[in-house]
This record gives sequence, C-alpha cells and structure tokens, in this order.
Amino acid sequence: MEKEKLPIEKDVDLEFEYKVYRIYDFLKKHFKFVLAFLLLLIVISGGLYYKNQIDKQNKEKASLYISKIADLLSEDKLEDAKKELESFKKQYRDTEFYKVALAYEILINKEENKENKEPAEKLKNELKTDLSSGVNEYLAYLKNKEGNSKEAKEILKSIDSKKYNYISAQTLYALILKKEGNFQEAQKIFETIKNDQNYRYFSLLVRENL
Repeated sequence: MEKEKLPIEKDVDLEFEYKVYRIYDFLKKHFKFVLAFLLLLIVISGGLYYKNQIDKQNKEKASLYISKIADLLSEDKLEDAKKELESFKKQYRDTEFYKVALAYEILINKEENKENKEPAEKLKNELKTDLSSGVNEYLAYLKNKEGNSKEAKEILKSIDSKKYNYISAQTLYALILKKEGNFQEAQKIFETIKNDQNYRYFSLLVRENL
C-alpha cells in the first residue's frame, strides 16, 4: 500500500520553491556582504533619527532665543538685545530663525542710526519669497543715503509690477530722480502713482512732490 503524501508535498509550487532556493543560495554565498549592508542600513537609520532629534531641539531652542530677543526689544533694552542676538547668530545660524535674527539686527541698527547693508544683504540671500523684494528696496534706500544713487536706481528698477512693494519702490525711484534734478521723469512716475486709487498713502505722498 502506497504511503499517502502530505498535502504540502502534493501542492508544492516548483517555481516558488526554485526562487526560494536561489535566494537562500545567494544569502549563503554573500552572507558577509548582506550582513554588512543590513548593519549599514541600521546605522544610517539611527543616524538620521538622531540628526532629526537634534535639529528639532535646536529649532525649539532657537525659537525661545528669538522670543527673548523680541521681549528685550519691546522693553527698549537694545544693548541686551544686541548681546543676545550675537550669541544667537553664533549658535543657531543654521536654523530657519536666522532670517528673523537678521531682521531684528536691521531694526536695532535703525534704532541706533547705524544702518548698514551687511545684515540686509545677508537677509536678501536667505529669503526665498517675495519678501526679498522688500529687502532690495531697503538696500536701495541705504545706497541712496550713502550717495550711490546710480546703484540705488538699478536695484529699484529690478522691482517689477508683480512685486508687492512695486509702488513704494517706484516712489523712492521718483524721489531720487527729483533730487538729481530729473523733474520730468520724476513727475511722470508721480502722476502714475497719484492716479492709482489702490495706493492712497502713496498717492497722497506724491501729491506733495508734484
């Protein structure tokens, strides 16, 4: 009497079995390589997790630092704010809050009448949105204040009508032209702004210069 075969022996998938043996042979032949690869994956995963945790902690600390600087500025403690700002820039330069720190540096400089281009130029390079256009306008203002009206005008001309600060940039451009004695070109810009009802503040401002 023939011994009955087990179901697993009857229904075995030969193609599947062949694939399993091939995988087994590969692992057996390249065991050290596979083991090293798995260990490398574990190390990389652990390293990325650790880096993410460190980045998260740095962001939280940087956020608290920025809040402290903001509080000091609101209390008019400029010297204390400046010290904290310098410390922040050394420790948290690589965080997203560095842009905020540069903006605060610009504000402090304005309060002390020590305006300089360096923090504004750094901030412009850090910004990836249309806010950089506002910083460009501020740089143009500083260059004109230094007597470099030619470069100031070039910067202002780069601020096109799609930018949120186009009208204010055009106003500054016209004021520079007027100061240089180019009254005809300045008046053309002033007239355009005066007739734009969407910008009432600038419309009133240019009326004083017509």
